[in-house]
Amino acid sequence: MKIETERLIITKFTMDMAQAVQENSLDEDNRRFVPDEVFETLEEAKDTVGFLMGVYENGDGPLVYPILLKDNTYIGYVQAVPFEENKWEIGYHIGEAFTKQGYATEAVKAFLPVIMERLGITKMFGVCLSENKGSVRVMEKSGFVKLYEGLGSYQSEECEICKFVYYMPPKDLVVKFFENGYTNRNYDFVMECVAEDYADHSPASAKSNADTVGVLKIVAGQFTDFKATVVDVFSENNMVAARVLFEGVHTGECMGIPATGKVIRFEALENFRVEKGEIKESWGYWPDKEIESKLRD
Repeated sequence: MKIETERLIITKFTMDMAQAVQENSLDEDNRRFVPDEVFETLEEAKDTVGFLMGVYENGDGPLVYPILLKDNTYIGYVQAVPFEENKWEIGYHIGEAFTKQGYATEAVKAFLPVIMERLGITKMFGVCLSENKGSVRVMEKSGFVKLYEGLGSYQSEECEICKFVYYMPPKDLVVKFFENGYTNRNYDFVMECVAEDYADHSPASAKSNADTVGVLKIVAGQFTDFKATVVDVFSENNMVAARVLFEGVHTGECMGIPATGKVIRFEALENFRVEKGEIKESWGYWPDKEIESKLRD
């Protein structure tokens, strides 16, 4: 991974960063809010950096990435940590010498879309102590929504905490639905981004995320190398409209017509209602007569 912003680089750990990691870990905020991330010796920091480098290969988490200035100065990290099945939590730390300059917010905003796509998730959670006002501000500025404030578990202790969630923006969610549902056939992502009580108001009439996967599998059986490309997409509040180009090779029976081997291309317009990181409803019609005509010609 390598993400560049106006001022920062987010990349992978290397062992030569260990000393900077150890020095940054000793600041007062770390001791106060995440004492388990304080490294009193360089060897402790090296052991941790080595472990985190290994996690990049297996992908199980925590997925922790150093934040560097453009001159390669290490200033902190941003991370995604699994805490339940297919649920991940954001984490970040900026060394005391580099705080109050907006670096954490800049890093989190850049990190979220990249790591969420890699993990195939539409929601990212966040938890911090209520008294950690700096962390609260970072999540609010990064687009997280507060779910809860009150007593809860933090670092294995009962504390006053804030819980947040970040939802993938509706427009991005719809684009990812087409990419993963049709082109990549990533049905796990479809189950994640479509609601269990989804309502499809087209003739397909899917009534759940499972129904949606069933429809996508039927299409995949009719067309080989089927691809969906979002040509135009517009979003207002929680409503999204998309113009989509579909193309593929007709290799399975469709509309009662046996496989022809023809390359078929057509466009469709579809509208979606998105709530809290899930597609709840859709309205759209494929040009069936046009498709049938192209298959028969």
